[in-house]
Amino acid sequence: MKNEKLNTKDVILNTATWLFAKHGYHGTGLNQIIKESGAPKGSLYYYFPKGKEELAIACVKLTQSNLQSKLQELMSRFAKPQDFLRAFILNIADRMDGFGTDKFVPFGFWAAAETSSVSDSLRDACQAALAEWKDTLSNKLVDTGITKERAVEMAEISVCLIEGATIMSVVERNSRAMRRAAKHISAILEE
Repeated sequence: MKNEKLNTKDVILNTATWLFAKHGYHGTGLNQIIKESGAPKGSLYYYFPKGKEELAIACVKLTQSNLQSKLQELMSRFAKPQDFLRAFILNIADRMDGFGTDKFVPFGFWAAAETSSVSDSLRDACQAALAEWKDTLSNKLVDTGITKERAVEMAEISVCLIEGATIMSVVERNSRAMRRAAKHISAILEE
């Protein structure tokens, strides 16, 4: 993969994603995003003419895209769902250890607690992102021979475990909860 310089839109998106995760939707201002990104004010409004809400929706989509890319990569490497989910969880734990827990706010926590009351459009984007995550997992489980109904249930419980372990890891400021989740994910996926 080539190491390319990020364009202004990507810099704004990455900065906003991190700030929204760290400070929340209401705790992050557009001026702060402009300052932290180093982008000209006009660039933010050029790429996101509808303002903060449009930018937040783009951040949700970016976060989901990154999550999907990592899941797809691991699914192609591991045949068994418990193996790719364990690897997925351990990847998050390793990133926490490498960069610190303050850089990780569980997607579901930010999406549900912070943005669900902002607007229908933002809530819809968050719901779509969570649905895509669960669908990806349940479809993989169905591919391994698990019934659709059971696969949907297992996928939802897996997402809950991952999000809950991420919250605990952030609060405890270490990756122990993530590593425990990785160790026990196979119990959820037993038929």
